[in-house]
Amino acid sequence: MIFLTVITCLLINHYWRRERRLPVDGWFDAWQAWLISHAHRLPAFMRNWSGTLPMLAILLPIIPPALLLWLAEGQFLGLLSLGLHVVILVYCLPRFNLVALIDDYLACWRNGNYEAAYLGTAELAPDAFHTRVDGYAIMHQQFLDYVLMVSLRRLFAVLFWYIVLGPLGALLYFLLQQMLDADVLLEDRADDRAWQRILSLTEWLPARLLALAFALAGDFVATFHRFRERLFDKLAPGSNMALLNDCASSAIGRPEADIREAEYSVQAVWRLEALRDLVLRSQIVWVIAVALTILVV
Repeated sequence: MIFLTVITCLLINHYWRRERRLPVDGWFDAWQAWLISHAHRLPAFMRNWSGTLPMLAILLPIIPPALLLWLAEGQFLGLLSLGLHVVILVYCLPRFNLVALIDDYLACWRNGNYEAAYLGTAELAPDAFHTRVDGYAIMHQQFLDYVLMVSLRRLFAVLFWYIVLGPLGALLYFLLQQMLDADVLLEDRADDRAWQRILSLTEWLPARLLALAFALAGDFVATFHRFRERLFDKLAPGSNMALLNDCASSAIGRPEADIREAEYSVQAVWRLEALRDLVLRSQIVWVIAVALTILVV
């Protein structure tokens, strides 16, 4: 079932190019607001611990899907369980088609319409540009970083935790991201740093497996060299993305001489196209790895 679910979700993620906003997307914000408004009803020892509300926000929503999965077990030749697995995993995927987002961005960039590239991307992915954009080069670099971040956090890491812990593991990881993005339950910066370290810990292995996939899907020698250099980097927020940035750059390699001598806009298009293709090839690598793992295990 794991392999079939992964294949199904990857195909849905690749070919579903329409709007992905779901009517239930706002439930987690409402859930956090409800927890905050009812926190005074908790026992004193729970109120005094700053991690209580974040833990409740992440763990309690796991109960209903866990019950549904238990009830669906073995029903209709396993098709009901398969459907629930797919629904939960698709829910954890991005609310936009990443390849389509890149293609639209590139279309605007090739035409020199950089403002349209910015506005169109920000409309679908409001968190793509995390700082004030003072130039097109900065905007483009932020978009490259965002493509890698979405690839890890909303695709490969979700698939990893699904494969390891099932649909509830993927959902738990997704809710951890949502809680940190909302940033309404964390009392101070110390709490935020602690939970960010937990997120980094959950992404440590998926990031390194994705880096290995980059090596297999790109320049293996250069990428594996960078991978070994940064394999045991200090666990800190941003360290996993730094590893992926370095490995992706090595996997992509250098452009041809005519592109290196061209203006920045041409080089920017080449790099983003190369990154898009690298991510797509890495998905194939993961599918083959999952298939081989299932056959061996």
